Amino acid sequence: MTVTLIIGLILNAIILPLAAKRVLFLYRLISHGQPAPDRMENITKRTAGALGTQLREVLGQRRLLKWTIPGVAHSFVMYAFLILGTVYVEAYGALLSRNPDWHFLFIGTWGPLGLLQDLIAVLCLVGLVTFYFIRMRNQPEKLGRKSRFSGSHLGGAYLVLFMIFNVIWTMFLFRAAVSAGVPESGPGSDDGYGKWAFASYAIGKLLPEDNGFLIGLGLLLHIGIMLVFLIDVLHSKHLHIFVAPLNVMFKRPDAIEREDGKTVALGKVKPMMNNGKAITLDDVDDLDEDATLGIGNINDFSWKGVLDFASCTECGRCQSQCPAWNTEKPLSPKMLIMNLRDHAFASAPYNLVAEDKRGGLDAAVIAEAERPLVGDTEGLAWHPDGGAIIDTDVLWSCTNCGACVNQCPVDIEHVDHITDMRRYQVLVESNFPSELNGLFRGLEQNGNPWNMSSRGRMDWAKDLPFEVKVVGETIESLDEVDWLFWVGCAGAYEDRAKKTTRAVAELLDMAGVSFGVLGNGETCTGDSARRAGNEFVFQGLAQQNIEMLTEAKAKQVVSTCPHCMNTLKNEYRDLGIELDVIHHTQLLNRLVREGKLTPVASGEGAHQRKITYHDPCFLGRHNQVYTPPRDLLQIMPGAELAEMERSGEKSFCCGAGGARMWMEETIGERINVNRTNEAVATGADQIAVGCPFCRVMLADGLTEAQDNGSARAEVEVLDVAQMLLASVKGEVATRYKPGEGEKAAAPAAKKAEAPEAKAAEEAAPAAPAAASAGSSLFDDAPAEAPAAKAAPSGGSLFDDAPAAPAEPAKPAGGSLFDEAPAAGGSLFDAADSAPAEPAAPAKAEEKPAPAAAEPASGGSLFDMGGSLFDAADSAPAEPAKAEPAKVEEKPAEAAAPAAPAAEPAAPAAAPATEAAPADLSGSLFDIPAASEPAPAAAPAAAAPVEEAPVEEPAAEEAPAEEPAAEEAPAEEPAAEEAPAAPAPAAEAPKSSGETNEPRTDVNISDSGSLFDL
Repeated sequence: MTVTLIIGLILNAIILPLAAKRVLFLYRLISHGQPAPDRMENITKRTAGALGTQLREVLGQRRLLKWTIPGVAHSFVMYAFLILGTVYVEAYGALLSRNPDWHFLFIGTWGPLGLLQDLIAVLCLVGLVTFYFIRMRNQPEKLGRKSRFSGSHLGGAYLVLFMIFNVIWTMFLFRAAVSAGVPESGPGSDDGYGKWAFASYAIGKLLPEDNGFLIGLGLLLHIGIMLVFLIDVLHSKHLHIFVAPLNVMFKRPDAIEREDGKTVALGKVKPMMNNGKAITLDDVDDLDEDATLGIGNINDFSWKGVLDFASCTECGRCQSQCPAWNTEKPLSPKMLIMNLRDHAFASAPYNLVAEDKRGGLDAAVIAEAERPLVGDTEGLAWHPDGGAIIDTDVLWSCTNCGACVNQCPVDIEHVDHITDMRRYQVLVESNFPSELNGLFRGLEQNGNPWNMSSRGRMDWAKDLPFEVKVVGETIESLDEVDWLFWVGCAGAYEDRAKKTTRAVAELLDMAGVSFGVLGNGETCTGDSARRAGNEFVFQGLAQQNIEMLTEAKAKQVVSTCPHCMNTLKNEYRDLGIELDVIHHTQLLNRLVREGKLTPVASGEGAHQRKITYHDPCFLGRHNQVYTPPRDLLQIMPGAELAEMERSGEKSFCCGAGGARMWMEETIGERINVNRTNEAVATGADQIAVGCPFCRVMLADGLTEAQDNGSARAEVEVLDVAQMLLASVKGEVATRYKPGEGEKAAAPAAKKAEAPEAKAAEEAAPAAPAAASAGSSLFDDAPAEAPAAKAAPSGGSLFDDAPAAPAEPAKPAGGSLFDEAPAAGGSLFDAADSAPAEPAAPAKAEEKPAPAAAEPASGGSLFDMGGSLFDAADSAPAEPAKAEPAKVEEKPAEAAAPAAPAAEPAAPAAAPATEAAPADLSGSLFDIPAASEPAPAAAPAAAAPVEEAPVEEPAAEEAPAEEPAAEEAPAEEPAAEEAPAAPAPAAEAPKSSGETNEPRTDVNISDSGSLFDL
């Protein structure tokens, strides 16, 4: 044993200093990050909660056990590490005492301990075999992107499995050799563990009794392999063995508690920090010149961010759930974290030394440290081998759905890191997808993403059979009512969402619940701006809302939009107001349970139909509301709930979150199409949603599926509130009875066949008729074809340079965010999609409407022009009647709105310059507008009539994109009567359009603060 002792001490003397050096390096690297004082508060102020989290997530393995088989296997291996630590204590005791029979004080060779050690060792082997087969079945070579291990370090994973196997068999060799030399003993004997250590005892029976050599060999191998394994762990992804428990402990203190008791860093986005302090608009003037806004360099991450990187296990659970990765986008949450980790480690020698010593470093280290964090990459976008660390398409593909954070077993906060990097790109680099210009401009000018006048926020309430109480008009404050009904931008402006708003209002009125709205005093919560990285626009909107909410004495809020709900409930708290905010399905569920709303059990409203429910990400994963919407669907007579495979916390995103609602999607499969196909595959007659964004995305996907024949014509997308309203009223709950959709659609399709052929010769091919078009209570405005790519904005986010001359007016049907908007209706209209029946040529004697002036294209993002939709403000059109036409009586005409809907829109054809309200001439933050106004658009005679924004104020229930050609012949003039200049062919866009790349070498300190207002 003396030789064994010497060799053992030499091994420890060599390897332990190396391990200690690595630990010191890791400590320096992590602590080099920016301060994060809130993370320490999680320990110092919430010790009990932090310990409880450790018990649940580390020892309880609760998040890992969501995937049962891998979770159980991991539990075996993890507990083997803990329990077999006692074997290493015994091994070092035997080595140092040179006595193989060394045992613990007091308990000695206690039989149950020996049983536990051998049992967990055997179970660990079972876990290793399970892991091996899991990896063999999910080899990236076979499955490609579908493998959750795609992009992971596969060699290191197999090496670790092999090292753990070596730890187990050397333990059995040492223990068996010791057991073989001990006289026969049974349970309770003090001479070894005996039969208690059943595996060691059985192997010992195969060894000779005189085996001092085997005892020494087994002891040295067991200790030596552990030491080598320690070095491997400290240099590989298996570092999570040590740092993951710390990462769980230091998770966000405001993490959302899930229904199962687990907490996740979802809900709100963490504030923008500088030197450990949240930055607000009030702090802008006091910021140091070198203050960082967002994250533009690896050194800008907090120490918790670096700890996140070090904790990544490369398990790929986040990647397997990511909607972007599953639709061929370049974003993989796993590889994003891996790339940041690899860069942090590779550039550490440069970042951790004094500036005067950096010149002597290796050229490769310097080059690595100087790589931009975000930009164009070389090689694979998701795993670059040069250029930037994070590809631009990777950064802007994220929908903020939270699936990655929800699935991560070690509490990595992917969404927060992505948002921080977006903040830097927007606020400092002014480098962002060009489509976001429309979003930011609308929020700046009119407080909504559609850039529509605030005077139209109450249009949804027209013709309701009761009065909607408005704060400041019919009521003094919200003390006079039970609830504030937060309508939201979509609920006020988007045609389909308006129906949800009206349905909720009607249901609340039926139930006798008093509620009020803020009316024109409401403005966007700023969710899209914040998720897009424009933190200061968010804060400006939030401050405006908080002032209004405080003045109105708001306490209880109900909202139909999960994005609004999440922002009001979770994010406004950081800005000084705390509200009790719930989703409309939660309140309606409560009213049904209290008997204030009762679905009619018989009649047309109880028609048999199958319903599937799509969980909105910001309602489900971000706020843990899963049950109330399902309860409402299940109590509706005749309704059968059919769940999609990806539902609940594993629900698949619709593709609209993270400001993706306002960006084009041109890489891979469209996320909304993927989700819609899954919903249609359930055989459901109705797809229920609880979010206006989800409704738009799924309705668009459904229209595409119906056009290509993969979905039945009678399938429709509806909000849960609309379905409940029909059930309570006893009205027919579906547009068509099962099987009648095709019959209803056939006559219209046949009638449209010949005119469509003619129209194809005169103009661009028409899009197929939207099968979901109609005039029932449940109709959706048909989703249009994808808009053309928006032009880059050009110019800084905060440029005050004169605006460039406007380009000639473009025909309707361009990008959703074209500087010259397409005429008419919803933001989601794409004018290049023709209606089912082609419009007749405009009559020669009809005077074309003047075209709207086009906003300046080269000035500041916040230059004030007229609203994109202001043309109709001077002469608003009368809304269509709220009462829907009965589909059963006129099924063949379901695809066209009533004729009067188009007629009142004509007076709205006034120049945009006349309609622009005077109070819109300044930005929300008073950033000076361009010094030179853009020239007026070309005369209307040179452009199609559809360019004049005449349809926007048309009736909310009959959006302008749906008119029947025979009833509104003036809507779409023939191409030969008003030829437009051919548009240049657009180059293939990236996933989110081109990015703005203005000058970024300006010395901010010389030109005043970037945010001087």
